[in-house]
Amino acid sequence: MPKQRTTGDNALRNHYVICNWSRKADIIVRQLHDTSVLHRCPIIVITKFPEDIPQTSDPEYRGILVVAGDPTNSEILERADLKHAKTVIVLAEENDPDNADSKTILTVLAIDSINPNAHVIVELLSSRNETYFQYTHADEIICLEQLAEKLLAQSALTPGLSQVYMDLLTQSADTNEIYQEVVPDCFIGKSYAEVEKQIIEIDDKDIILIGFSTRDIKMVNDRKAYNGSGHVIHAKKVIINPKSSSNAKYSKQYRFQPGDTIFMISYEEPEICTYLKNRDKNE
Repeated sequence: MPKQRTTGDNALRNHYVICNWSRKADIIVRQLHDTSVLHRCPIIVITKFPEDIPQTSDPEYRGILVVAGDPTNSEILERADLKHAKTVIVLAEENDPDNADSKTILTVLAIDSINPNAHVIVELLSSRNETYFQYTHADEIICLEQLAEKLLAQSALTPGLSQVYMDLLTQSADTNEIYQEVVPDCFIGKSYAEVEKQIIEIDDKDIILIGFSTRDIKMVNDRKAYNGSGHVIHAKKVIINPKSSSNAKYSKQYRFQPGDTIFMISYEEPEICTYLKNRDKNE
């Protein structure tokens, strides 16, 4: 059952912070704490309306902490141990849809000032407001109106595609999900094509390598993006199914560097690093 977080509580690390509570937040909590998730992280919810959070004993709600207050307020964010948070999800404030995107921008700016290294995921109501996030550290901006329109169009072109997406987006032991893991040390310096071949050869795990990510300079209108302090903003660059052409900057010939990550489709967390270590011990 969710409980209020007080100032004297011990600091958390590598946890999730959810800003604003809505009907979507309940689904997010249940997905993040599904029994199929091997490494469940604590969740802190920041909301001006803590009474809206279900008072339930469901196992997915165990360990949920609540900070009552406005997430645009830096002091409230700090009470959620934002400095040490792994991921922050900023949901649109349903109680004030006309000003929701403006408040989301203020929340992201407040997050930037405290922990610019946190992975920030933003829910945007109107796509025309996306431009205001160009000079922030928002890593992923999800506009539901755009997703709905594109999914409808793609489902018309490829009948049944919506079922594929639902499978990938549903966290359970019976469905495939997309997982991201840090590139193991033994893959550093190897090309994407070489790693792809090695993963295919893992017979006792059902894993499909689909892409990778690396850090690159954030570009806005073909120019480097700078934050308010004058520093260049680096953003995560995601490449799905890189092309075979060696002329492309991020092709199958790309060689992995420390800090890169790989994306895989699997029924459970692949845990490639652990698997490779155990395999080497047994050989």
